[in-house]
Amino acid sequence: MRETQGETVQVPPLSDDLAFLDIVTEWDVDSTFHEWRAGIVVPATFLPGSLPRVIAICNQKGGAGKTTTALEFAMALVARGLRVRIIDADPQEASLSVWLRYFYPEGVEPADRKNLMHLYFDQSVTLQEITYATPFEGLYFVPSFPDLDDVETKHPTGTETELQFHLSKADDGIDVNIIDCGPKLGPLTVSALVAAHDVVIPVQGASGLDVRGAAALNRTITSVQGRLNTELRVAAVVLTDFEKSTLSRQIGGRLAKAYPNAVILPARTSVRIGEAQLAKQPLRIFAPGATTVLDYDRGASILFGNGVAA
Repeated sequence: MRETQGETVQVPPLSDDLAFLDIVTEWDVDSTFHEWRAGIVVPATFLPGSLPRVIAICNQKGGAGKTTTALEFAMALVARGLRVRIIDADPQEASLSVWLRYFYPEGVEPADRKNLMHLYFDQSVTLQEITYATPFEGLYFVPSFPDLDDVETKHPTGTETELQFHLSKADDGIDVNIIDCGPKLGPLTVSALVAAHDVVIPVQGASGLDVRGAAALNRTITSVQGRLNTELRVAAVVLTDFEKSTLSRQIGGRLAKAYPNAVILPARTSVRIGEAQLAKQPLRIFAPGATTVLDYDRGASILFGNGVAA
């Protein structure tokens, strides 16, 4: 694992006087729509995770905001002084590895680098070998490419526990590993769930179909909990592209009921997300004052509590 690129940038913390959402203990379903204000739900039963930690970002439906969630949580944690590794477990062309190709040193072609696929098919490859430094101090990256889909189709021996094994053996000082899963509930996603302590489920704040996708994911989570990872928990549900509407209020209420011990985090919509993707930059760097950035920053502090500095 390369410790740094030629130059690194320190990710600064956000100011305390920005327009953060309020923190509440229950999703409001009683007040009139005019009076209703969405807040971040932190149930009284919720306990922040300790370090080191592995988080899987999952939803079987594409376009739910998994990649944005993975990257913005990572940037928020890095700004708090943690060492974070993002593992791109999505073989799609529109995955995190495409968004952030500028992470690779100048003159190096991404296809020439070992990536996550090699971890499943080559027993001699270690997680450190496929972990690369980024331009941001404390942020590391494991890339993927479309050939990672071979893990889904060929299902090499030991797939379900491969990532868990390598993460348990990695002695590289990483505080938080964030796994960005693809839109399939196949071997790759199961491998991520087996390796994880926490699941974070992004659901579009205005999509009833995403709620159905989360329900299907919950069946997979229950299966993994029963057979391979009894400690796995759903730590948070992120309502992505969130805007105040009757539908978003209903969706938030349903998810709060379905996951009573999880944080419900509205991540307010921003047109700057697409602009950041075109610019191949994290949103926190491209538009640090965007409401989406504020929501993920506050969510990161809640999920880890005293495990991270203010």
